[in-house]
Amino acid sequence: MKKGFALLETIIVITFVSVSLLLLYGTFTSMLLNREKNIEYDDAANIYKMYYLKEYLLLNGMNDYMNASDIKEISCADFNFTSCHTLWDKFHLEHIYLVPYRLRDYNEDDYASSFNNYLAALSNREDYDYRLVGEFFYENQYSYASIGVMRDE
Repeated sequence: MKKGFALLETIIVITFVSVSLLLLYGTFTSMLLNREKNIEYDDAANIYKMYYLKEYLLLNGMNDYMNASDIKEISCADFNFTSCHTLWDKFHLEHIYLVPYRLRDYNEDDYASSFNNYLAALSNREDYDYRLVGEFFYENQYSYASIGVMRDE
């Protein structure tokens, strides 16, 4: 009788430990994936840069470009101010895109896979007309940040 009880007790303990380890593994792998996303996406310093860039571009005529239904790449040639290239260089910007807020269908072949992954990872919980997305290149690594934009800000 005691041998059967010890066997049953061992099976229950092994099952409990196995389930606990599986749950721990699932949590740990999702934490690693989120860590990788946080390194590449929405760094606090880059979000501040996007905020100041948005304010600067709105003062210099970005509202004229807010009628597109697809992704619009913004460059210094679109604006009439001399400090544009200095600003781009100081912020380590490679590209800036004006993206309609709830855009999900677009030609992904026209953009880098890292940009496509970033757009797929973004939330659509807030209510903006557009999203200003910056692609930063610093220390041989690309990173992204975005900020919401309303048409009549």
